Amino acid sequence: MMRVALDMSHVRQTDAGTARYARGLSNALRARNDVIVDEVGEGPLIGRGLQKKVLTAEQDLFWYPYAGRRAAQVLDADIYHCPAFRAPVTRGRPALVVTVHDLVSLRFPETMPRWSRFYTRATLRRVLDSADLLITPSADTANDLEQLAGVGHDRIRVIWNAVDDAFYAQPTGRSPIDGPYVLFVGTSEPRKNLQRLCNAVDLLRRRGLDHKLVVAGGGGWGGVDLSGSHVIRLGKQTDAELHQLYSGAVCLAQVSLHEGFGLPVAEAMAAGAPVVISGEGALPEVAGNAAVHVNAYDEESIASGIERAVTERDQLVILGRKRAELFRWDVNANLHVDAYRKAL
Repeated sequence: MMRVALDMSHVRQTDAGTARYARGLSNALRARNDVIVDEVGEGPLIGRGLQKKVLTAEQDLFWYPYAGRRAAQVLDADIYHCPAFRAPVTRGRPALVVTVHDLVSLRFPETMPRWSRFYTRATLRRVLDSADLLITPSADTANDLEQLAGVGHDRIRVIWNAVDDAFYAQPTGRSPIDGPYVLFVGTSEPRKNLQRLCNAVDLLRRRGLDHKLVVAGGGGWGGVDLSGSHVIRLGKQTDAELHQLYSGAVCLAQVSLHEGFGLPVAEAMAAGAPVVISGEGALPEVAGNAAVHVNAYDEESIASGIERAVTERDQLVILGRKRAELFRWDVNANLHVDAYRKAL
């Protein structure tokens, strides 16, 4: 029986995909009969008889490595897995596994805040020095680790992210948006390419396609101007609300300049929404031939892709649902257990 200590100390610090990944992985591993899972910390706390401390971003960088080492020493685990981009200073047992979701701060530093760039560089060295195995959600991120950080191929395992089972079922209610709309899910930041997407939807409206742009996601930064009566900003949504939005959309448009995975693409396909993606980062890897591919830097290409998603809806929904079966949590858990065995 393998014992896995899963570091959950970041979960309440963020509502981003990393926290959803950690919760989903914990649940999927607990459903197995060959793994014992210990969750280390409760939200931003290091628990199990250790000092409990809420971490700011600065404290996370300088305090966490040593609190994490203490947690790794106290737990009689075979594997200590950090599902967010962090790692304790530790050697020997338990084996240390770290998930690296993307290296956007290194690959496209101009699209990220200064603190994020500093944090990534400082943390990356510690992760590379300490981890026995690195997990990435895409071959694209694995390639970044090899090319930008010099990590050997044998230290990396690619395991695609997974979609919660609820997205595969029929939604419990209808979308709150009246009329046809193009959906974007995520934070508003420069690399998400929202300005070009907004302009592309405006192009379609001037041609007589009366669609709105719905932006669902919390926070953001970078001063993206999404003015216009055709733009609806909803803010952070629950999974149930997201499911309704996916199901009611004419398409999901995820035309980012880079993604380490792109979970909304997989969720939308599971929920039966046509998908339009850019050819950047891991998005083509995730969507395969089940989405309309466009040029992220060309508003006309984005607009034409949305038009195509509207006219080819039925075929795209069929292809998307089939593709979404690759992102089930039971498949994901199997691959994680295989990776843990490799790390031992």
